[in-house]
Amino acid sequence: MKKIAVIVALAGIASAAFAQPGTETKIDVKGRIAGTTDWLDVVNFNTANLSANVKVEIGVFYFRNTGFGLSTVVHNITTSNWNSAAGDLATIVDRADSTQHPDGRQGNFNFGGQAQATYTTGALDAGRLRIAAVNNPNDLAGGGISIKQNTPVALGAGFDQRDGVLGYRFDIQVFNPTPGANNARTLVSDTPTNRVNSYRVYATSTSTTATDILASLGASDPFTLNATWAPAPASLALLGMGGLVISRRRR
Repeated sequence: MKKIAVIVALAGIASAAFAQPGTETKIDVKGRIAGTTDWLDVVNFNTANLSANVKVEIGVFYFRNTGFGLSTVVHNITTSNWNSAAGDLATIVDRADSTQHPDGRQGNFNFGGQAQATYTTGALDAGRLRIAAVNNPNDLAGGGISIKQNTPVALGAGFDQRDGVLGYRFDIQVFNPTPGANNARTLVSDTPTNRVNSYRVYATSTSTTATDILASLGASDPFTLNATWAPAPASLALLGMGGLVISRRRR
């Protein structure tokens, strides 16, 4: 039986040690290899299995510069260098308490029914993955994902007022575009600021309406996946040593 070494190098900042943005309003996209726990800015995946797929979980975190807690963010998500023909797949995560499956919204950000869709083909989305509302094939900012939380009064103790809160999640599987050959790919998952249509917060714990703070939105923080399919140097060295031993035995 052949043993195939898979090396996963994780680079970034763990979720427990997020750098707080202070007075900045922003959206931070992070990722992690499926089965791991820390959300990171960059994942470097290297495998000697030239037909392996890379499964990555992607989370979208929201920061605010004011207010008691997040109300609503409307935005689109995009991932570059997408190759549906090579088998790249995207899965919007189901939520057990959602009436709209799948929607990808997390925690208490499910107020108001909405469903999302993935767009990967056609002239508009060739070479990229885009996640938006099911009725937004034309990439309109107003037709994005609505991360919406009910009022603090309605949710009470269940209201999530964290600054840097996970509001959306989806999974991707990325394949080697040329199975059996050495290859490398870089995918960047982002929330383009020109595709953010609303960023609203509740001012106080008794607010029944929200205030839009979109004007204070800073640059988004994207997530980068670097995937490499190539025999590891250690594996190549072992193969060379094995050939040397066989050669000596034949003399």
